[in-house]
Amino acid sequence: MTKQGSFKRVVRDRARATGQRYTQARADLELANRQEFVHSRPFEQAALKAHLEEHYGIGITSILPIDDDPATRPRDSWPGHYPSTLVVKHTDGQQWIARIFSSSADQVSRVEGDAEVLQFLAGHDFPAERVAHEVPVTVLDGKGIIVTKFIDGGRPSAASPAVWSEMADLLGRLHSLPEAGGAIARDGGAEEHGDGLHVGRPKEDLTAAMSFLVSVEDDMNAAAREKFEWLRDQVENADDGEGLPEALTHSNYHPWAAVGPPGNISIVGWAGAGRGPRLPALAWLLRTAAERDGAQNVAAVMHGYCQQVQLTDQELDRLPSILNMRPLWLECLGFRMAVNDGRHPLLNEGWMQPASNEFAERLAEQATKSLRN
Repeated sequence: MTKQGSFKRVVRDRARATGQRYTQARADLELANRQEFVHSRPFEQAALKAHLEEHYGIGITSILPIDDDPATRPRDSWPGHYPSTLVVKHTDGQQWIARIFSSSADQVSRVEGDAEVLQFLAGHDFPAERVAHEVPVTVLDGKGIIVTKFIDGGRPSAASPAVWSEMADLLGRLHSLPEAGGAIARDGGAEEHGDGLHVGRPKEDLTAAMSFLVSVEDDMNAAAREKFEWLRDQVENADDGEGLPEALTHSNYHPWAAVGPPGNISIVGWAGAGRGPRLPALAWLLRTAAERDGAQNVAAVMHGYCQQVQLTDQELDRLPSILNMRPLWLECLGFRMAVNDGRHPLLNEGWMQPASNEFAERLAEQATKSLRN
C-alpha cells in the first residue's frame, strides 16, 4: 500500500471510530500530525489494545487519544495535544483513561510512582483521578502504561471566578497534605508534557527551556536573533524556586488540569507530581487567571489558596520572578516551533517579551494587595 493509501485508511478508521465525516477526520489528523510532541511517545494501537484486553480480561470497542474524538476532547483542546492520553471504551460501556509513557526518557518506575501518588491522594480524600484497577500499571515492550477511571463532566469553563477559587482551594489542600515517603517524596513540579526528558523539580523547566533554544540556534535567521538572545538571557537569570517552602505539588496546575462540574471538580495529570517548591504551581494558576477577567480571578485564587496556606514573606518577595517561570518555558518552546516552521519569532510577541517582567510585577502587587482586602 502506498503512503497516501495508508494515510487514507487511517483517516477512514478515525472517521469510523469517532463518527466524523471523512473530510473532518482528515483535517483533524493533519492538525494532530503537526503538533510538537505528537510522536514523542509512540505506540501501536492494535498492540496496545490487545495488551490491555489480555492483561485485564476486558473487551475494548475503541482506544483513541482523548483529543481525537470530539465527544471526549476537552474544552479548548485540539487534535494532537494529548497524543498519549487515550480513552479506552469497554464493550460493557465502561471507560478508562490509559496513559502510555514510551519515550526514551520514560521509566516504568516513574509510572509506578504515578500510581502511588494517586493512591496517596485517594487515601486523603483529595479529589483527583482514581486508578482503574488494583494493578493499574502494566508494561508493554518495556514501557509503562497506567489506567485510571474516566471522569464525566468534561473540563470546566474558566469564565467564572468560582472555578478559580475552587482550583486554588484544592491547590492549598494539596500543599497542606502530610509528608510521606516513596513517590510522594520524589522530585516533582516540572512540566512533563512531551517526552518526559526534564521531569523533576520546577528548575527542570528552565533546563528544558534552554534546550529548546539551543536546538534551533544554528537554524534561525538574523531576524530571530534578537528574540533568541533576550530569551537566553531570561533563562540564564531566571528564579528557579529553590529554597522556598516545599510540598507535594502538581506540574501544570490551572483549569486545564480539572475535570468535572464547578463545585465538584477533580484534578488530573499527575505524571509530573512530586515534592518541590509550592510557589510555581500557585504562580502558574495566578498567571493563567490573569488572562481572563484578571482582577476578579486573581483575587479568587489568592482567597481560595490562602484559606489553606499562609504564604511566607520570601514567597511574596519572589512571586514576580516565579510568575514568569512557566511562560518562559512556553515561549522558548514556541520559539523552537516557529523556527522549525520557517517563521521568524519577534521580540514583542508571545508569552514572554520585555513587557512581561513589568506585567509580572503588577500581577504580584495585585495578588498581594488582595490578601489585605
